[in-house]
Amino acid sequence: MDKHDVDKIRAFNRFYTKVIGLLDKFLLDSKFTLPEVRVMYEIYHAKKINAKTITELLDMDKSYLSRVLLSFEKKGLIEKTSDHADARVQLIALSATGAKEYEKLNKASDNQIADIMENLNDQEVNKLISHMEAIQNILSKISK
Repeated sequence: MDKHDVDKIRAFNRFYTKVIGLLDKFLLDSKFTLPEVRVMYEIYHAKKINAKTITELLDMDKSYLSRVLLSFEKKGLIEKTSDHADARVQLIALSATGAKEYEKLNKASDNQIADIMENLNDQEVNKLISHMEAIQNILSKISK
């Protein structure tokens, strides 16, 4: 890969992060950062999950995750219980407040994508999705 190829990929990355607002301090005009929302996503979809699994799924630093979880706990967004199989392990779940907050963010994200795509016709949307799937398939072959 030459410098020109690298420059094109980096230009696309800059463009896309701007389009979806990833560089905004808080995601979707919320009080949460992108990493916080990703942690919330993993907890919401797992129902109950331990911190080690979250760090593995997100490739996130343990101490950073610990700070995020502490913040969530102080805000009443999560609940912790001991794992029946290993009492040393804490299982994390969203509280009712946390689940509502996540669902609000998820809806805002859906609306953001709908707003971005509203000026595209069906053929353009299908072409975009096809290209995104191709990018995902190619990049999934890269081992980290």
